[in-house]
Amino acid sequence: MRMPLRTLGIAATSAALLTLGITPAMAEDGHIYVHVATFPSGGDSGGSSYADLNFTADRSVTYNNWVINDTCPGDGYRVIARARAQLRSGAYANGSWHEDDGTCESDAWGPYDGKELNTSGDIMRAGIQVCVDLGSSLKCETEFRDNPHT
Repeated sequence: MRMPLRTLGIAATSAALLTLGITPAMAEDGHIYVHVATFPSGGDSGGSSYADLNFTADRSVTYNNWVINDTCPGDGYRVIARARAQLRSGAYANGSWHEDDGTCESDAWGPYDGKELNTSGDIMRAGIQVCVDLGSSLKCETEFRDNPHT
């Protein structure tokens, strides 16, 4: 099987970069999505949230196009989400809870722009935590992106 020289060069360069431990920045500024299922068996009931993150400094991240949605089929539980960051110390900083206004048939919360999370410590990574409020407990999932400033 003949491989074009260009393809071979790209493959060799990619392998060399991986060997050196240099990988493309996959987790800096950009889109983030997280979904939490209400029931362990999966399915779509639960909640989701997504936003575009813009790290503006060591201790600041801005959330744009932020949406929180109660996903169908309905389970009767409200969905809440918040900005969340892991600091250099290992501690977490959290924004205020925001919620979809009720049922899966209702409009989603958002989109909102310019929501900021500013912390007193360096943010190593930031993202969204989305939860189904089960009444006596929360069932949550969180996704993060790395801060290119730290």
